[in-house]
Amino acid sequence: MNYLIIKNKDKKSATYFKVDGYSLNSKNKNIKLKDAINVNKMVIINQSLIDKIINRNIDSKFKKLINLILGIYDTSDDPAGNMMLALNEVEKFKREVINKYVNYMNKKQLEKLERKIRLLEGEIAKKSYLMNERIDEVEYETRKSR
Repeated sequence: MNYLIIKNKDKKSATYFKVDGYSLNSKNKNIKLKDAINVNKMVIINQSLIDKIINRNIDSKFKKLINLILGIYDTSDDPAGNMMLALNEVEKFKREVINKYVNYMNKKQLEKLERKIRLLEGEIAKKSYLMNERIDEVEYETRKSR
């Protein structure tokens, strides 16, 4: 719950408004500029602007997840550890969306995002299955050669 306070110079009173919107906090709180207004927190009320900001944040995090999953395919040092890390990151992303953005997104956007997350989880599960098959084949071949 946020409040907007407006004080008129001519009058000795202040007006309070209850404002519901998307809150943004500044990342760098140590920046002090001379002859400038320092902003620590901003509340956005315009729904189209909220949608754009949320979509930008979700898209950037989604790209990071895709790069992490692609890293599983590229590296061969510890694929099981990388898969677990990717699954943990997907779950963390899902929880973050639920906690932060579900109040500001409409049903259609949520369904689309859930489909994308299920695709990522399915891709990781498929990679896990393929790796387990390869391990089983290698073990079978080594046992057969004895």
